[in-house]
Amino acid sequence: MDTIEEDKPLTKTLKPIYARFIFEEHQQALDFAELIVERDWTVGVAYAPSRARWQATVRRQIHPVFQEVTVWLMALTARATPLGGERDGWGYDKQV
Repeated sequence: MDTIEEDKPLTKTLKPIYARFIFEEHQQALDFAELIVERDWTVGVAYAPSRARWQATVRRQIHPVFQEVTVWLMALTARATPLGGERDGWGYDKQV
């Protein structure tokens, strides 16, 4: 799911959400990861063999409302794009 069509809560509780970005080079993904300085966000970088590219995944807890998710994705995309990154989807982590 890459878009949200209505401006309403997707759920009433905080959810672990992620956004993925792909990069041609490992260093580009690492440079992107260094830009994630928010305390409640985490980022991981790994090689994605199916894409033959490097993938950076950013995670955070969010109250998933259309505007908040959209603003978050746009902010991340603005950081990734100058480094050659492309958004490669987003979603919710399964809660244990």
